[in-house]
Amino acid sequence: MTTFRDLLSAAKSQITEIDTATAEQQIVAGAVVLDVREPDEYDQGALSGVIHIPRGHLEAQVETRITDKQSQVVVYCAGGVRSAFAAKTLQD
Repeated sequence: MTTFRDLLSAAKSQITEIDTATAEQQIVAGAVVLDVREPDEYDQGALSGVIHIPRGHLEAQVETRITDKQSQVVVYCAGGVRSAFAAKTLQD
């Protein structure tokens, strides 16, 4: 049986994780910023101008919220797990 850790490891092996300095550079260059945290987390504070789609709603909402499939997207969450799965989903 595939475990959660196996799934996370597989997702992380197929995406590019970046540090905050690189994220800032990409955002300044025009990258779309996607916040995949839950609504209560988002309500506590978020980066200005982000697109907020909770991870559990990503597949249902992303095509109408990020219409340019060629956009560079910086995905973030609170701890890196949801953003890793979201980034993998966006690549697929």
